[in-house]
Amino acid sequence: MPPIPSVTAIVSRIEKPEAGDTDDSLRAFLGAFTAKELRSACKNFHVKVRTKNANMDNKVGYQTMLVQLSHARRESEEAESDQRDKMLQGSEGQLVQALASTRKTRHCSFRLVNILFSEKFCDRLGSMGTQPKRRELDAGAVGGNNAFWKEVAVEYSNDREDEKLKQMWKDISAK
Repeated sequence: MPPIPSVTAIVSRIEKPEAGDTDDSLRAFLGAFTAKELRSACKNFHVKVRTKNANMDNKVGYQTMLVQLSHARRESEEAESDQRDKMLQGSEGQLVQALASTRKTRHCSFRLVNILFSEKFCDRLGSMGTQPKRRELDAGAVGGNNAFWKEVAVEYSNDREDEKLKQMWKDISAK
């Protein structure tokens, strides 16, 4: 069964928003459609519309879900184009260096864990979760800027940033 033309209009408007499209303008556009058409559009995007609570199982709820979906898509597209623009502004060498500095190989995490549990750093791991002292806060030596992560960064590799190492540790320890 082919989609209803009005559902196709909703889907195309959300997939490819018009220039200057805002949440309010989209909500006004969606107001012209029936609840059944809006529900069909939600199903087209695989958005679960019927729940036990049924607080979103009405026309206003469908509009809200579609507006949120469109808003998320717009933000994602803007962020993607911003990143591309930033990368294309530099020279070829700068582009290669930027890509290499953020690249993570499949052994990065294991290497970081090996360094953290080495004899040099193992004793200091216990103090990672403690509250920083006032002088550390004043000096800005907290988070990725503290001496521990700087020493780990030197040990790990000269290319790696200490903030990236701290983030990798968070990812590993959160699992």
